[in-house]
Amino acid sequence: MIDRDEANLGTLCAKLTEANVTCFSVVADVGDRDQYRAAVKRIVEGLGPIDILIVAAGICDIINFDDLQIPKLEHILRVNFLGVVYAIESVLPEMLQQGEGRIVVIVSLTSLLPLPFENAYSASKAAVTAYLQSLRPPLWRRGIQVVTVYPGFVRTGLLQSLIERTNGRIPPGSLSAETAAERIVSGIRRNRRVIAFPRRTVWPVYLMRWLPAAVQDQIVTRISAAQNVRY
Repeated sequence: MIDRDEANLGTLCAKLTEANVTCFSVVADVGDRDQYRAAVKRIVEGLGPIDILIVAAGICDIINFDDLQIPKLEHILRVNFLGVVYAIESVLPEMLQQGEGRIVVIVSLTSLLPLPFENAYSASKAAVTAYLQSLRPPLWRRGIQVVTVYPGFVRTGLLQSLIERTNGRIPPGSLSAETAAERIVSGIRRNRRVIAFPRRTVWPVYLMRWLPAAVQDQIVTRISAAQNVRY
């Protein structure tokens, strides 16, 4: 496992060890290419070739259009998009040499339906979606499975932090991290190329993409108001 938060990494690794799961952890920032490549190298040296890569890194912040705060936007893009590129780059050569492997990336439904108060986050996730879609066909032909995961709202520290900064509310239909993890694992085991959940959120998002732009704007504005977010 790779994470920049050493304390959380240690806690999770301890829980896995208690469950008789071999855990090898390295502290690194996914947004730093050199750090990530070095971390993957240490893991390969300690455990051997990587068969499956799961990338779940992501940060989110409110960026108002009155003050774009370019440095903050660039940081979000570096972690959320380039971090995925760095992660894949670090394991892909060996997977191609092995002739098999699996790359699973946690994206977000906001990449399909961007929200006004998550403009930088939505843009970064949309970039990841396009990147994975372009990689999937050629890599599948070479034995590398590329899996895109579109979760709805999941009650993680990221969501809690966003709620606190906006004085918002927990979105209805949000899932626990444990439930989300179970659905992701289930989709991986069934060899799904795309894993999207929960259905009550997925289908409206898919359908909304076919609506006129004016109608889409009205709907996302209401979503923002329901979450008590002003922009």
